[in-house]
Amino acid sequence: MRSAYTLGIALALAGSSALAADPTNQGNDDWVIMQQRVNASMPPDANPGAFSIDDGKELFLKKGGPKNQDLSQCDFGLGPGVLKGAYAQLPRYFADTGKVQGLEGRLVTCMETLQGYTPDQVREKFLMPMYKTSGEEDGTGSDMVKLATYVAAQSNGDAFKIHLDQPQTQKAYQLGQYMFYHRWGEMDLNCATCHGFNGRTVRGVPLANLLDTHTAGMIATAFPAYVIKDGTMRTQWWRNERCVMAMRLPWIETGSPLDTALTTFLRVQAMKSGEKIDVPGVKPRA
Repeated sequence: MRSAYTLGIALALAGSSALAADPTNQGNDDWVIMQQRVNASMPPDANPGAFSIDDGKELFLKKGGPKNQDLSQCDFGLGPGVLKGAYAQLPRYFADTGKVQGLEGRLVTCMETLQGYTPDQVREKFLMPMYKTSGEEDGTGSDMVKLATYVAAQSNGDAFKIHLDQPQTQKAYQLGQYMFYHRWGEMDLNCATCHGFNGRTVRGVPLANLLDTHTAGMIATAFPAYVIKDGTMRTQWWRNERCVMAMRLPWIETGSPLDTALTTFLRVQAMKSGEKIDVPGVKPRA
């Protein structure tokens, strides 16, 4: 069944005339045009990522860890066990950890506190293995992605509403903004080098302008997303890591302050667009 869904996407994309931007569409972002064509070519209910919602729910409600508990009482900011609308307000500050946390970081906290896993056990059992190139990654997925997809999908139809009224969240936003513009690493690049302009391409592939709030909204509200090139689901952390890897910077840990800060900045950009969450999204490539 899942192979049939994947084949359906491949055939739909193959039948599309082209993914390149229409040069007559003046003033539009090439990436937006490409994504719109991918979305238009998707047959109804044919996104293989939808299976991750069911898989994630099963994992979410499965007892495990030294405490033999499930994650049904995980608090994502709206109270223990409340999932509806919670993802739309992440990242946010959590008093119990004293940290600003996004979806993946909060899931890690609940695995440790509710289920009793150690950080090493979480890393080994739920997270992506470390890789240095996209070739080493080789389409690898993780249980964290399935869990994140299930939780995120409970906010479908909501727009992001990130609260910057607390100093901790405001600091995370400012750090994320700094990360976006700061040039660093052996490549002397920043995020804005690739994602701060319309019309930028790498190897002929259009790059998204994340300073355009509509484009930022299209991206943020689609993650976790099914990436056709990889044939698997990906979260916002993975999107952050791929950019960091391309800049030849060290591995960015899932749910780390840097990961959370960059996500906070991008979510605020997305929030300005008013786009509604629609998980899982679908992306042609990274």
